[in-house]
Amino acid sequence: MRILILAAMALAMWVLPCGAAEGKAAAGRVQSDYRLQPEDSITISVVGEATLTDVPRKVTSSGTITYPYLGEVKVVNKTPAEVEDEIRTLLDKDYIINPQVIVQMKEYRARRITVLGEVARPGVYDLPVEQRTDLVRAIAGAGGLTKIASKSKIEVTRAGKTERFNFDELKKTEDPEKKYWLQPDDVVSVGESIF
Repeated sequence: MRILILAAMALAMWVLPCGAAEGKAAAGRVQSDYRLQPEDSITISVVGEATLTDVPRKVTSSGTITYPYLGEVKVVNKTPAEVEDEIRTLLDKDYIINPQVIVQMKEYRARRITVLGEVARPGVYDLPVEQRTDLVRAIAGAGGLTKIASKSKIEVTRAGKTERFNFDELKKTEDPEKKYWLQPDDVVSVGESIF
């Protein structure tokens, strides 16, 4: 019985560090969940291929890049890791055996919103790239509501369509699924109270 216990302990000591090492390796492989947009710039490298290393590419308005051997590759709304997989697959198909592809962000396109009306500092604001911004945070970033702001006249115009919100209801929302997340080029407008 004692031999079985010792064997089990030895096995546990061997398995746990291996699992921990795998976890660290997996964490190192985790890429940003940022999805490429037109006007973003990326750098693509293929290990061991000098002509395909540090190749800068800007995403076109149609959501593609041009890459040696491959021509146009659609990358819009894909993460850098997904673009790596796509280019790896395409190169492996006809050009390079088991290519090791690395895609890195070089420059993010300008991601801006406009906040107008009854806020302390109306203006144009940059949206953070790696973090979402909800409507309440955007208004706070513009200095908050003025004394004559109407909390029930908060509007967001996106791609020509306007939605209206109540500020107090938005502030109560803790559930990320129920928050109103802003997107580049949104226009936030805070109306004036009649009273």
